[in-house]
Amino acid sequence: MRKMLTVFIAVLALSSVALGDWVFDSVLHHFEGTEVTNAYGMHGVTVDGAGNVWFAMYGYATAEVYKGTAVGDTVDVYQIFAVQPDGTPLTFSPISMLTIDGVIDTMVSATRGMTTDNDGHILYSVAGKMYKINHTDGTGMAMYDFPDVTGSLTKPAVDDAGNIYLGTVGQGNPVKILNSSLVETGNAIAAFSGAYTRAIVVSGDGKDLYFGSTWNGIGIRHYRSEIPGTFPHDSSSTFGNFEPAGVFDTTYTIVMDTTISGTDTTIVADTTNTDIAQHVDNFWPEDLSMTPDGKYIWAANTQSEWSSARYGSQWWIFDTATEEALYSVGIQKGDSLAGGTFNGRGAAWSLDGNTVYLADFGYNMVTVWVQDPYVGIDRPITLPNAFELKQNFPNPFNPSTSIAYDLHQDGMVKLTVFDLNGREVAILVNEQLNAGNHVVTFDGSNLSSGLYIYQISFNGEVNAKNMMLVK
Repeated sequence: MRKMLTVFIAVLALSSVALGDWVFDSVLHHFEGTEVTNAYGMHGVTVDGAGNVWFAMYGYATAEVYKGTAVGDTVDVYQIFAVQPDGTPLTFSPISMLTIDGVIDTMVSATRGMTTDNDGHILYSVAGKMYKINHTDGTGMAMYDFPDVTGSLTKPAVDDAGNIYLGTVGQGNPVKILNSSLVETGNAIAAFSGAYTRAIVVSGDGKDLYFGSTWNGIGIRHYRSEIPGTFPHDSSSTFGNFEPAGVFDTTYTIVMDTTISGTDTTIVADTTNTDIAQHVDNFWPEDLSMTPDGKYIWAANTQSEWSSARYGSQWWIFDTATEEALYSVGIQKGDSLAGGTFNGRGAAWSLDGNTVYLADFGYNMVTVWVQDPYVGIDRPITLPNAFELKQNFPNPFNPSTSIAYDLHQDGMVKLTVFDLNGREVAILVNEQLNAGNHVVTFDGSNLSSGLYIYQISFNGEVNAKNMMLVK
């Protein structure tokens, strides 16, 4: 007996645009007069041992320094900025020059990334060099000149023992291991190849190294050594370059000629006519940053037109144990003053871990994000079973608050804020959205204290709640 069996499996799109465990709070610093461009931008952020925030620009000179006596005898400098969490500059900020062993280096090369060492001091990469800067007074402590390289260096990484890992953006060069005095102690990788990379992160025990992939979109490269410092790190895995966990856009069409021989319990399948179509989204992480506990990697997917129209221009958070994407942070090319993200180049956490500072290259700014009360970090990405508008948090608030809402299906959403006289104050959302959990930030800086109403309209349904602004 011969039967024709046709099997069609359709996996529908299931996605979540929730902002995970973090919501936008404010802008820490923005360079006024800059524009959204690929030519220059914010290219690094870190938090020092006292909880102050350091950052710098790439390709955008922030000052001039006189080098001689003639009129116009100046040189452009790329200054290093250090501010308190409220944005107040430290007394020595900005830094235009560093003196190392009696030699003055003017900051004529733009930043390639920065991080903080185990003593709270700043490790600052430029073209071919990395500086160690005292976080208490902004003075130079040491300088490492990468041998035989004049091009861009990566953002450095530091393990729990204080070892520093530093490579180059270009391929074919080693990944160096330095001690806390910036003295080279060996190579973690003899010649890194297969991808250009801007950033390195390392596990606390030094066994696991992770690299972004700039310009060729092959995801996150993972290298491992069971005895770091003794054996070189070898390639272990590559992840992140397909659909993030919980997101599917795959259709399988399988046609099988099935022969049943003898009894109906014996089946011999001929799968010579099999057609499988799978959608793949490139993942192009411009930056990698690891959470202080080492459990998660924040990977900044490059701008959407270069990588993925659906997943570009956002931060994606990966579990280091499973190498799966958990959720995203940032509204893809959204309002930069309300949680929009364009092209991330650095993430750094406050000393208590409750605040994260994000450097955005395209928007030329450092933004401040805080813990989201609505979503847990291990929340599975599932569709809500009902439409719901949640109470804003915090409430009362000053000056900003987060408004969360759940959509059980795709649809047109309009979220509007009114005062008690019924006057429209702001339109926070007015667009077609996918089903999922959503969060938006409302900033009342320009409003007076009082009671306000936020109303959501979704597929013909309307819901509203009150919130209190107190200044």
